[in-house]
Amino acid sequence: MQSPLFEPSNLPSLPQQSFFEQWVFQSPLLLSVIILAVGFFAYMLLRNSKHSKKIGIPSLGVASAIAGGVFALGSFITTDREQLQTRSQELVVATANADQSALTQLLDDRASIKTAFGSADSKDKILSLVASRAAPTIQSATIREIRVGVYGDQVARTQIKIRVAGEMVPSNSWWQVDWTRPDTETEMWVVTDIEPLWIQGMTNPAGNR
Repeated sequence: MQSPLFEPSNLPSLPQQSFFEQWVFQSPLLLSVIILAVGFFAYMLLRNSKHSKKIGIPSLGVASAIAGGVFALGSFITTDREQLQTRSQELVVATANADQSALTQLLDDRASIKTAFGSADSKDKILSLVASRAAPTIQSATIREIRVGVYGDQVARTQIKIRVAGEMVPSNSWWQVDWTRPDTETEMWVVTDIEPLWIQGMTNPAGNR
């Protein structure tokens, strides 16, 4: 059983990204630097040998070309995980500010939210709940961490750690958000379900019976 006072260390697991996605698409600069360093190291080892022109210089050239390609590829391609990170940030900001326009773009028509202090089962009801209950009590919301799990081209989940300042609201919480993308070519990720995993000071934040 989770403690209502201490942040949980055993949140539900999420699918992990592949090595290729992590290093090529999300950390292209670091990988490019490593490749360049390997090429330069090889060149330094061979520069005074008889193989310098045959192996050393070409190795440096190949490493430079690969590093440039990796960096360009990673810079120009936005992965689903990166999109979901951005959409999660937008969701928190829109909720804290009661931004009806932004929330409309982020929520599926049949989106639902279930908490001990208010639930809703449609986009319109969530908009009303945010405007009437959530936003008036929130002075500011800071995102401390976002975890992303992608289950396929159209299904994903994020876990968001938030610190909130305001009147009569818990300061720290973890939220789980389910996402869908109806059309992978033209549609953005939209929220289908929101549920608190942990809210500081509350024993049953989701209101489960």
